[in-house]
Amino acid sequence: MDVGVTAGSRGPWINRGVRFVVLNIVVPIVLAWICVSLAQRLSKKPLSSDLREMPTAYGPVKLKLKLPGTSGRIPEPLFVYGSPGKAALVYIRLLANARAQVGVEFWGLGAFESEAFTLPSADAVIEVDCYLPVFFPRAGDPYWGNLSPELQAFRRSDYMIAVDGKIRLKGPVAYDQATHAPFYVGSNPIGGSLVSDRFTGSVISVVQPN
Repeated sequence: MDVGVTAGSRGPWINRGVRFVVLNIVVPIVLAWICVSLAQRLSKKPLSSDLREMPTAYGPVKLKLKLPGTSGRIPEPLFVYGSPGKAALVYIRLLANARAQVGVEFWGLGAFESEAFTLPSADAVIEVDCYLPVFFPRAGDPYWGNLSPELQAFRRSDYMIAVDGKIRLKGPVAYDQATHAPFYVGSNPIGGSLVSDRFTGSVISVVQPN
């Protein structure tokens, strides 16, 4: 008789214990997991969404950027043109005291980087003009109009990066790429050992004027 009373009295105690565990341990863990998952999805969209098709026109690529206000000192992608093993990766390296360097890596050939220069501020809006040989047609194409053969040859054989209208990096390069290849803005989904996976600022606009 005593045993029956003792066993029966355990039921409510066990139920209260289960409710306590569920409400105070299990539920908070599940809610925290849901919140973390949602935050990760909102803070970083898939890199593939940054794929943009190049226009059928020719000409330099012009970017308008909002800098993040930080100085990670690592090469961050402004745009990537091409595929693994055959790509040009244009990047910016943000330094302390509102300074930066710009560079371009030609996959399999090497990387070229500017001297450090001063920015308007660490979180400024800047414009970057990028000239790569692949962005221009062969000599004699109607695109050139009245431009001299010398200038045509220069555009087809040299790269140049200007920031806010001032040339920061230029030089000759022989790097054969297909026109209208995959083009990624503000991200680097193709990898490599130098340029990081994402620009930490914002890309306001990207155009390729005729």
